[in-house]
Amino acid sequence: MKKLLLPCLLAVGIFANAQVDVSSSAGTPLATYTTLKDAFDAVNAGTHQGVVNFSLTAGTTETAMAVLNPVTTYSSLTIKPAVGVTPTITGAIGNSPLIKIFGSNVTIDGSNTVGGTTRDLTITNTSITAPQVLNVGSGDAAAPVSNVTLKNATIINGVNTSAAVVFNNAGTTSAGGYFNNILVENNSVQKAYFGFYTLAAIAPGNGSITYRGNDLSSTGANSITLGAIYLQGVDGGIIENNTIGNFLATAPYSKRAIWLATGTVNSTIKGNTISNITYTGTTTSLASNAITVSSGNTGAVVNANIVISENNISNIASSSSTITSAIQIAGSATASTSGVSILRNKISNIKNSNTGGYAAVGIYLNGFGTAANGGVTVINNFIADVANYGYNGTSYLDNGVGITFNGASSGYKIYNNTISLATNQTTATGMTAAINVPSSITATGAIDLRNNIFVNTQTTSTRYAIYSAAPNTVFSNIDFNDYYSSGTALGYLGSARTTLADIQTGFGGNVNSKNILPIFTSSTDLHLTTANTTLDNLGTPLADVTTDIDGDSRSATTPDMGADEFTAVTMAVSDLSKKGISIYPNPFTDMLNISDVKGVKSISVNDISGREVKALAPAATLNLSSLKTGLYIVNLKMEDGSVKTFKAIKK
Repeated sequence: MKKLLLPCLLAVGIFANAQVDVSSSAGTPLATYTTLKDAFDAVNAGTHQGVVNFSLTAGTTETAMAVLNPVTTYSSLTIKPAVGVTPTITGAIGNSPLIKIFGSNVTIDGSNTVGGTTRDLTITNTSITAPQVLNVGSGDAAAPVSNVTLKNATIINGVNTSAAVVFNNAGTTSAGGYFNNILVENNSVQKAYFGFYTLAAIAPGNGSITYRGNDLSSTGANSITLGAIYLQGVDGGIIENNTIGNFLATAPYSKRAIWLATGTVNSTIKGNTISNITYTGTTTSLASNAITVSSGNTGAVVNANIVISENNISNIASSSSTITSAIQIAGSATASTSGVSILRNKISNIKNSNTGGYAAVGIYLNGFGTAANGGVTVINNFIADVANYGYNGTSYLDNGVGITFNGASSGYKIYNNTISLATNQTTATGMTAAINVPSSITATGAIDLRNNIFVNTQTTSTRYAIYSAAPNTVFSNIDFNDYYSSGTALGYLGSARTTLADIQTGFGGNVNSKNILPIFTSSTDLHLTTANTTLDNLGTPLADVTTDIDGDSRSATTPDMGADEFTAVTMAVSDLSKKGISIYPNPFTDMLNISDVKGVKSISVNDISGREVKALAPAATLNLSSLKTGLYIVNLKMEDGSVKTFKAIKK
C-alpha cells in the first residue's frame, strides 16, 4: 500500500510547486511549470499548440529572460491569473527585459476574474542595471507582431532611468520595429524613465497601437522621470483617457508626459488627465511639457494628421531656462509639423519660476507648419493661470503667454478660444499677452483669428490682450474677438493700441470685435456665467466650429465668442423698474450703496478673474471694506431669476 501511495504524493508535491498551469487545444493538452520562461520554452518547442492558456496559480521568480518566439504552432496565447490569485512575476534581469514577445495573438490579462478589470497581476524587473519589464516587436517587415494585448496589470521597473514597457524590433538594437493592432489598457506603470516607449519603423500602417485608461501617476520613489507615453514612427496611435502625472521633480531630465516624435502620423491624443509635470532642479534648458508633437514631415505621410482633444492639463512647471508649456507643436524649417488640430482642451496653472524670465506658454506653436500640409487648427480651448517670473522684454520667449508661435509658419486657424491671464508674475518687470505673434511669422494671411476671448487682468507689468511683432498683413482674418486688459492698452502692433478703435486701426479688421470684461465661473474655470449679457451672441458662424468645449451645439447664426457657448439671463421686459437700479459712489472706498433693493434675492461680488469674494444678503448699503483695491463685479440676483451686473472700483 505504501508503494502505491508514493507516486501520488510525488504528483501532489510537483503540482503544489507549480506556478503556471498550461492548457492547449493541440499538442500536449495539460502541463505545469515553475516559471514563465519554462512555459514559453515549451510553447517554443511545439509542446503546446493551437489555443494556449497560461493560468498563474502563484507568483514566479524568473532567473533568465522569458522569451516567446514567433512560432506558428500556436494560434493564440493568453496569460492570466487563476481565479482569486494575485501573483507576481518577478526577476532581476539586467540590460534586458524580463519578458520578450516576438509572437502575435498574445494577451496578458492581469485580472483574476473573467472579463474583469482589477489589476491582480504584478510584473516586476528588480534589476538596477538598465532593466525593462516587457519588450514586444519584430525586426521583420514581412512578419510584424500583431494582436498583442497588455491589460489589467501593474508594471514596476527596477529603476526610473530605464523604460518599463518597450515596443520596437525586440532585437538587440534600438531600431524601429514592425507591429500593429496593439492594445495597452488599464495598467499601472511605475518607476520608469519612459512608462511606455514605442519605436516603429516608418512604413504605411505600421505601429498601430492604443494606450487607453492607464495610470502613470505614481509618486515618490516609484515616480516616472521623463515621459509617460512616447511614440516614434507610428502610423495610427491612440492615446486616450490615461492619468499621467507626479513626475519626479528633481530628476534632471526634460519632461514630456505624452510625446509624439519623428514620423508619428494619423494619431490621436484624447481625454487624458495630465498634472504635476514639474522640474525643480537647477540644470539649464530642461523643459516641462504636458504634450509635445514633433512628428515633422518624414512619416508615412507628409500631413501629420494629429488630433489633440479634450485633455485636462494642469500644474506644468519648471525652474529651468527654457520654455514651459502645456501643448507644444515642434518642428523645423526643413521638417515642419503640419496637419495638427488642438481642440477642446482645458489648460491651467502653467508656470516657469526661473529668475531669468523664461516663458510659460499655454499652447506653443513652434512647428514651422505650412498651410499646404494642413497647417494647425486651435479651436475651443480654455487657457488660464499662465505666468513666469517676469522679464523686461517683449519676445514671446520672455514672459507668460496664452498662445504663441515660432518659425516662418502659415495655415493657422485660431477660433473660439478663451484665454485669461489673471495671475501676476513674480516681478512687475515684463510684458504679458493672452496671445503673442512674433516677428518670425511673415507670410501674408498666415493666421485666421476669429471668435476668441483674450483677457489679461494681471495688476502688474505691461499687459496686453494681444501683442504682435509681426505686421497686420499676417492676419487673413481678424475679427469677432473680445479683447480686455486691465493695463493701459488693449494691444500692441508697432505701438501700444489703447482702445478698441486703436486695435481696429493698427491690426485692421476687428469691425465686430469688442472690449468687454467677461465674467467667468472662476479664475481657472472659464465657462461664462449667465450674467454676461453684453457678450451674448456676438460671434460669427464658422464652418470648422459647430460645437463648444463641452460638445454643446453652436448657434448656426449667432454663436458666442470664446470656447463656451452660453445663454445669458436678462431682466424680464415687463419689470422696467429694475432698469433704474444703480450703485454709488463708484469708485468707492469701503461702503457701496444700491439705489433700490426691491426684488433683489441675493448679492455676490466677484473679482476680475471671476472668483466670488463676497456673498451678501440684499441691503441698500454694502460694507466692502475687507476687499483690496481693484475692479469688482457686483451681481444682483433678482427674484425672477434674472441677474443685473455692475462694475465697481474700490479705491
